[in-house]
Amino acid sequence: MADHDEWLLINEVANIARVSPDTVRFWIKTGRLSSIRPGRRRLVRREALDAFLASGLKPRKSEGT
Repeated sequence: MADHDEWLLINEVANIARVSPDTVRFWIKTGRLSSIRPGRRRLVRREALDAFLASGLKPRKSEGT
């Protein structure tokens, strides 16, 4: 039951995706996940996160570690 106008903070995205906030920032920086920055905070649309996670574009957690 996702609200199409729901916006999430980076920490919320990280909790949902079960990754670190730095990983979410990397996804945004590399263009894998769209976001907006209406002020000081970066926001990700819930719909964009759901589509991203469903696409399977999530990188491996511990590559080279």
